[in-house]
Amino acid sequence: MNKSRSLQWRLTAVTAFMVIASCLAISCFISRSAIFYMGEIKDSATSIFPKESFSERSSDVIEVYIDPQSMLSEMIKNTQAEFWTKSLLITLIITLLSCSMMYFIMGYVLHPLQKLSKQIEDIQARNLQRLVISDSSSIEIVRLTNSFNEMLKRLNNTFSAQRQFSANAAHELRTPLAVIRTRLEVFEKKRSPVLSDYQETVNMVRTQTDRLSHVIDILLEMTELQSAKKSDRILLAEMTEEVVCDLTAVGDKKGVRIIQKPGDAQITGNDTLIYRAIYNLIENAIKYNHPGGEVSIEITESGEFAKVIVSDTGTGIDRSDWEQIFDPFFRADKSRSRDMGGAGLGLALVKEISHQHGGDVRVVRSSEHGTQIELTLRAAPPAITATAGV
Repeated sequence: MNKSRSLQWRLTAVTAFMVIASCLAISCFISRSAIFYMGEIKDSATSIFPKESFSERSSDVIEVYIDPQSMLSEMIKNTQAEFWTKSLLITLIITLLSCSMMYFIMGYVLHPLQKLSKQIEDIQARNLQRLVISDSSSIEIVRLTNSFNEMLKRLNNTFSAQRQFSANAAHELRTPLAVIRTRLEVFEKKRSPVLSDYQETVNMVRTQTDRLSHVIDILLEMTELQSAKKSDRILLAEMTEEVVCDLTAVGDKKGVRIIQKPGDAQITGNDTLIYRAIYNLIENAIKYNHPGGEVSIEITESGEFAKVIVSDTGTGIDRSDWEQIFDPFFRADKSRSRDMGGAGLGLALVKEISHQHGGDVRVVRSSEHGTQIELTLRAAPPAITATAGV
C-alpha cells in the first residue's frame, strides 16, 4: 500500500537527489583531474632522476640503495588514495548538511501553502462567501489564491441559484397540492353534495394535476439536457414549419396569425430539444399577443451561428425584465401567467437548450408594439464534397 508523502518531503527528496548527484559528479571530476595531474607531475619528476638505483657507504659499512622513481611513485599513489578518500568524505558531509538544511528551507517556503490549505479546509457549503486571504509574496501562491476565490464566487452563485430554483420548484409543486387539499376539505364539509359539486371538484383536481404534470415534465427535460445526444443534422426551416403546423390551431383560437419568412440554416444538435426551444418561443409569442395579432419567424445565418428570430405584436416586456424572463419560474405578470397555465419554465428551458448547442437567447427589442426574441445556435460546419477529376 502506497503511503502518501508531504510535498515538503517530496521536494526535499528531489532536491537532495539533485544535490548528491551534482556533488558526486563535481567531486569525481575534480578527483580524476587531480589524480591525472599528479600522475603528470610524477612522470615529470621521475624523468629528472636517474633510472638506475645508487648506494651510499657509511663509516659503519652499511650500504643503502635508493630508487628515486619507486619512492616518488609510492608517495604520489598514497597521496592520490588519500585525496580520493577525503574528497568523498567531504562530499558526503556537504550533501548531508545541504539536505538537512533543504528540509527546513522547504518547510519555510511551503508555509504559505500550508496556511492556504488550512483556510480551504475550513470552508464548507454554508460559508462559500468567505474568501481566502493570502499574505504571501509568491506570485504562484497569489495566483492560486485568486483562482480559488473566483471558483468560490462561481460556486456560491451556483448554490444560490440552486437554492432559489429548489424553493421556486417546491412552491410551484406545493401550490396545486394546497389548492386540491383546500377544495377537498370544503367538499367534505358539505353534508349533501350534489352532482355539480362532484363535477366541479373533479375538474379542479384535473386542472391542478395537469399543472403539476406540466411542471414535472419540464423539470425532467431540464435535468436530461446534459446527457442528450446532439448529433442530428437539423434544417431549421423544416423544423420551424413543423412547429408552426402544430401551433396553428392555438394561434387560430387566439386569433393570432403565424408567418414563417423565407430563409434557412443547418445546425448539428438534438432535434427534440431544438423543436422544444422553437416551440416554446412561438407558443410564448402567441400567448402574450393581442387577438388579431401576428407572430413572424425568420431564420438567418451569420458566420458560425444560425439565428431563429421570433417577433410578435404583443404588449411587450419591461426593459428591466429582459434578462430575468429567462430565469426559472420568473413571471413578468404573475396573475396573467397563472391564468394562461404558465409555470415560468418555458423560456428558462429555451436558454438552457441554447447553451447546450453553443448559443444563447436574448430579447432584441420590446415595446408596446411587440417583442422580438433571438435564438442563436452554432451552425453546422459545411459538408466536405469530393469532386471527381475529369
